[in-house]
Amino acid sequence: MQGVSSTVPRTRTDLHDWIETHWFPLLLGGAIALLVAGIGYQFLDHPWYVSDDSALFQHGGWYVTQGATPYVDFWDLKPPLIYAVTTPLALLSGGNMAVLHVLSVVVAAAAIVAGVTFVGVINYRLTGSGVASVAAGWTVFVVTTLYTYPWAGIRPKYMALCFGALALLLAVEDRFLASGAVAAVTAGFWHLGAPLALLVAAMSYADGGREGLQRALGGGALVTVIVLAPFALTGNLVPLFVEVVLTPIYGAGEYSLAARLLEPIYEVGWGIAAFPLGIYGWFLASDGDWSEYWWVAAGGIAYQGLFFVEMAGAIDAVMAAPFAALGVGAVVAETGTPSRRVLLLGLVVLLVASSLHWNESATTPVRDELADLQESLGTVEYGPLAERPPGVPSMQTIYWEQRRPATCHYRMDRKQRAFVYATGGTLQEPTCGHWPFDDPPLPWLVDALTPW
Repeated sequence: MQGVSSTVPRTRTDLHDWIETHWFPLLLGGAIALLVAGIGYQFLDHPWYVSDDSALFQHGGWYVTQGATPYVDFWDLKPPLIYAVTTPLALLSGGNMAVLHVLSVVVAAAAIVAGVTFVGVINYRLTGSGVASVAAGWTVFVVTTLYTYPWAGIRPKYMALCFGALALLLAVEDRFLASGAVAAVTAGFWHLGAPLALLVAAMSYADGGREGLQRALGGGALVTVIVLAPFALTGNLVPLFVEVVLTPIYGAGEYSLAARLLEPIYEVGWGIAAFPLGIYGWFLASDGDWSEYWWVAAGGIAYQGLFFVEMAGAIDAVMAAPFAALGVGAVVAETGTPSRRVLLLGLVVLLVASSLHWNESATTPVRDELADLQESLGTVEYGPLAERPPGVPSMQTIYWEQRRPATCHYRMDRKQRAFVYATGGTLQEPTCGHWPFDDPPLPWLVDALTPW
């Protein structure tokens, strides 16, 4: 008994030293525990629920195994790599949609755990502090949907978190070719991975000069060629371009600036305090020398701006949160005493818990009042939308019944309907991806990119 009691931390300093020794299993184990708890609780409350977006991605993967072509037989505005995940999962499931859903949830959870862990490891490379690294990794969980929503299925943004954090870790370790390749993979899951690919290229140039930049660009180019080759060889580059590139442009919504300023607080909750704390951490750690933290600040500023512009839910903060988390890790590392570092780690846990209460509690008077205020200031408005045909089954019905819809438009979200209306199309066409303009693609693109 004496040997056991002597290993139990009795003071905050003892706890600090214990965390310093065991920071990696604590970081990883805490992330796994939170994902298991969040998914398990939600599954027991709403068993076998699949969200509209996840139903499309998972059904699309199964549909590909039946001979369907993405962007032709079914419409989607996300880049194609999500189907490089769900199609093999569909094959592994043997065509059983319940098994496919379980596999998709497991992969989603694993991607999130890996992304959070990579953030903690990056922080350790920068600071050498285990307590700060646990704090940095766990800070990502102020985005509550990262552990309360994966039970609803897989989403490309979960994969973007995983591969984006891995690309940054590889860049920090001067593995230029691999970092460029993984950054391109990130963009292949979500459009907003593209700025991270540019950041990785800049990091490679800063640390490796022209050779480092060339290796990063080479890795990115290789992945891009591999991803686009199947579409080029089958003559489907135009459908890919129409849906993945043009639709987000034509389907952009308009919003009130005043309401948008309140949106991050509404979506994240009290955990939004981690973002200004992270900004403070960038400057604290740099101490006038930006050689270590310039890319953290650059990426953080860029992605917080993109979160503000593109925000359609808390999950859109998934690329901004790691940069804020690294700033929080810097604050913890720069704190003078072990006791205070432990207190700051406790603050991170408190912020995560407060955001969970904000988003999941049955009674949230402050959040409800904020929602009413936003409504009075104006919500996101889209232009005219193509009329939704009557009798269209839900995505859940299409998914669980393994339907092969007669039309390629069956997700029919607002961006999709806005694009179809703007280009004079119809939601009842059997195949998608047709070029919607009078000029052929290449002349149209040249004209759009040249102002003269």
